[in-house]
Amino acid sequence: MSKQNPFDPFSMWKDVYDKTESHWSKMFNESMSKEDFSEWMGQFLNVYLQYQNMIQQSTEKYLAQANMPSRTDLSNLASLLVNLEAKVDNLEEMIEEDLSHQINSLNVSREVNRLKTDMKSLDKKLDQILEALKKQAEAKEASAKEVAAAKENEQRKETEKKDA
Repeated sequence: MSKQNPFDPFSMWKDVYDKTESHWSKMFNESMSKEDFSEWMGQFLNVYLQYQNMIQQSTEKYLAQANMPSRTDLSNLASLLVNLEAKVDNLEEMIEEDLSHQINSLNVSREVNRLKTDMKSLDKKLDQILEALKKQAEAKEASAKEVAAAKENEQRKETEKKDA
């Protein structure tokens, strides 16, 4: 049994490529290393840049006549929008900071008011305590006077008994 390979166009193409690639590569390297090629490439690039500049100018003129924005107009608009967004973000931050300061000052004023009411209630309680202490002191004085008067009465009665 003999094995025969069927016709394979890809292997044939690969063989042709392998055989011709080195020759073509050598030929292109030689032609590109010459100064003539560099001059030709420079001239081609200059012509291409002139063509591109002409197309750009004519496109801008056409868009201007058609009352449509050009790429430059859109990029300017985009930069203006970015700047506007940055300013809006800055304003939002400023407003948030201002609101937080107002909320903090409001909280502080609430705390101050709460402290004032607490101080007033403490002041009232202290006044009540002082009043109660005064009454207690007056009661002690009154009871001390009664005790003193009672002792004086007893002493007087004793002296009267002794004198009598």
